[in-house]
Amino acid sequence: MSLNKKFASLLLVSTISTICSVPAAFADHHEVGNAPLSIDEIKAKRKETREELMVPSLDGIRGIAYRVVGYKDFEPLESILGGKLKEAGVPLFLATKLKGGEEPVDAILQISFFKTTSHTIADLTVTQWVSLLRDPKAKVRAVTYSDKVFIASHNPKEAVEQLSQDFVNDFLRANSKSTDKGKKESREASVSKKETKVTKKSSK
Repeated sequence: MSLNKKFASLLLVSTISTICSVPAAFADHHEVGNAPLSIDEIKAKRKETREELMVPSLDGIRGIAYRVVGYKDFEPLESILGGKLKEAGVPLFLATKLKGGEEPVDAILQISFFKTTSHTIADLTVTQWVSLLRDPKAKVRAVTYSDKVFIASHNPKEAVEQLSQDFVNDFLRANSKSTDKGKKESREASVSKKETKVTKKSSK
């Protein structure tokens, strides 16, 4: 089994276990007598979680491999996903056709479809190499960004468009900070050089 296939299998198992835990969480919520969250509240919490915890992990990504799994007619969906991801401005590769050593690929982005009794869930995950806080030398693969939507089973295109657009917006937001920082450092270096030249002329 190839590395990509092993990784995809591991990622699927991890995502499925997360999804299966959702009904239990909602059950606990009802037991304490609280009203269930509205759709708007769920969206707001999802957005808050992405922006505060996940967006920083997108900073500096130099290349993305992507794929769609869990849907029979996945190729058109991968085309839509690839088209959206172009807005990120980094090299893109289909995960199934990825070849090592060509260009840096820092992240694997996957949209997975899962059917429940009443919904279809589209789940986007980004996996990267990370190090453990307790042991920085230990390198592991981990999900650093995730998002999901509940959709009608006959409309996967809308789910791919929404998830990929939200990801691109977050990616550009995360990397705009690096770009602004780079521009600032470049300006400061330029000013420093000019000041050095002025000082040399003055000393003469």
